[in-house]
Amino acid sequence: MKTQAWLKIGLAVIIIVLLYLWLRPQHVEREYESVIYSNDTKIVKSTGTRLTGETFRGLLLFTKSTFSGTLTVDGDLYYKVKLKDSGGYYLGVLTDFNADYSTRTTGVITASKNLDRFWITLTDLDKRYGLGHDEGNISGPASTLEEAKQVRKDILAAHRP
Repeated sequence: MKTQAWLKIGLAVIIIVLLYLWLRPQHVEREYESVIYSNDTKIVKSTGTRLTGETFRGLLLFTKSTFSGTLTVDGDLYYKVKLKDSGGYYLGVLTDFNADYSTRTTGVITASKNLDRFWITLTDLDKRYGLGHDEGNISGPASTLEEAKQVRKDILAAHRP
């Protein structure tokens, strides 16, 4: 009888340890060589992008993985980021407050599941580089326009069956 009790306790401890190891936040700190571009005007500019924060794995079918942290674009544009698993990639909407404290969408970020590639559309890039509405894209890692567009295609293709 005592052996069975110890086996149950041992099994419970193993399960708790495995759950802890699976669910604990994973620190992420990445810098990417990236390209700012516009599809219409063909503006291309190399820049750096930094993503820092924590990933939280989902619990099998019950919850989805998330990323929470900060994004730095073009050296001086800072955003709080909350990304959610969208079936093969992370997706997040970047928001900010207007003068009247209402929220406004400032961009959309799509990132690969292991956060090694991303594609972002930012209204701040539209303003900074004189682009049309929702034309300011940034993609990485990339050093050319072709690489930047390929990164976007690769991320979006990751969730197709």
